Amino acid sequence: MDDQDKVEPDYVKGFNEGYILAKHMPELAERLADIDSDFVRLAGFKAGREQQQTEMARERLPAWLTGDRPQKAEKSPIKTKDRDKEPDKD
Repeated sequence: MDDQDKVEPDYVKGFNEGYILAKHMPELAERLADIDSDFVRLAGFKAGREQQQTEMARERLPAWLTGDRPQKAEKSPIKTKDRDKEPDKD
């Protein structure tokens, strides 16, 4: 694994904390995210909070807006229905 692919453990801890706090205590998470600092853990916290907010907003959307709707199988009309019957000649 390259050095570019590694994520700092403090960032990951902050991300997880931000995600969980935003889910269970959104007011507190918002207040903590307003802190101006260059700490790696706080940057992860803000990213985790944003991720949780994005997921919550997506869950509130109807299925036809999320793009996750199940694909409908195309039903082709049955063109051979009743073809074997002869028309009445009364």
